[in-house]
Amino acid sequence: MAEPSLVLDGAVLRLAGPVTLNTVAPLMARGRGLLAALPEAGTLDLSGVTRIDSAGAAMLVEFWRQRERSGASLGFAAIPEDLQPLLELYALEPVFGVAARH
Repeated sequence: MAEPSLVLDGAVLRLAGPVTLNTVAPLMARGRGLLAALPEAGTLDLSGVTRIDSAGAAMLVEFWRQRERSGASLGFAAIPEDLQPLLELYALEPVFGVAARH
């Protein structure tokens, strides 16, 4: 299994690899510093995510909350298809900027 990565690229934070219960702890630790380095309106690009579970979804929500608490915003790009059912289950579509598929 490939290791996940979180890399700052200007105004975009790029997340890649599996984002699961087994990988979120180091991603959370790395993300705290990188989120603070994003400009006021930053984006989290999920196009490189190969797998995501509910722990990964919770991490993304925490990233969004951290930005909201600091008065900044975090948009999401390239939402993985396997994240959509979790967004619907937890009614997180507005946080991620996607339309509900009900």
